[in-house]
Amino acid sequence: MAKSHYRCYPGKRTLLVLAVMLIFLLSLSYAHADKVNAGDTDKYVVLNRGAYKIVIDDNFDDWKWADNILYMDEKTWEALGGSYDGPDDLSADFRVLWDESNLYFALQVKDDTYIAQGANPWENDGPQMAIDSSAGKIPAGWPNTTTHLYNFSIKDGWQKETGPFLGDAEIQMKRDDSTKQTLFEWKMPVEIFAKKGTTLKAGQEIAFAIIINDSDKNAPGQTGWIGWGNHTIVFGKNPEEMQTLVLSAKTMAVESQDKLAVTWGLLKK
Repeated sequence: MAKSHYRCYPGKRTLLVLAVMLIFLLSLSYAHADKVNAGDTDKYVVLNRGAYKIVIDDNFDDWKWADNILYMDEKTWEALGGSYDGPDDLSADFRVLWDESNLYFALQVKDDTYIAQGANPWENDGPQMAIDSSAGKIPAGWPNTTTHLYNFSIKDGWQKETGPFLGDAEIQMKRDDSTKQTLFEWKMPVEIFAKKGTTLKAGQEIAFAIIINDSDKNAPGQTGWIGWGNHTIVFGKNPEEMQTLVLSAKTMAVESQDKLAVTWGLLKK
């Protein structure tokens, strides 16, 4: 008696269910993104942006799959006459991406009140940042020839404080009172913080520090800050206190709809 041979193929509904389940699992992996407190690390792994374009427009949708987050809160708070009243008073999520020609930054600051009454940018709610492409080889003393210090805030704009001026970053800043967030997004071409002709590459280390100043209605001015490598910038200028950005070969994850398209394509094969 001849045996009949047949193959059973899953229906389209089954394939769709499997695809949705896979996307759900991918979403879970994003929900558990690598969020590290700035007080617990001296290095930050910077993902490559890959083929994903970052538009500097203070819309953070570009960054939702950049899952390396440096979180700043009470653990790095230092007072200068002010007080820390919890993460709604002051906290921040910080992300960095890179390609061979640029560094990209996204800073989302949670701040219950936005104050900009000071005469100088560091007296207002806003960041100060130091960057040096010669990580591990920073000349002693301040100022030196390689470390660049920038101050910026919505009121004062982007200001170069120390170091040879090589050009401006592309930057967007916005206060969203509905969410009590101050948003900063900027792109730094490599030529404004490194030697002319420098190309960024995986494995490269860049010295870096940032603080976010806090000013409140009952305590105007620079009354405290959170940050990473704080003492590079405050209580004197100390480039030896800088932390390290490590450029990774790993690229930022693609968007969920792209993952669904890839998954669906594999399932159909």
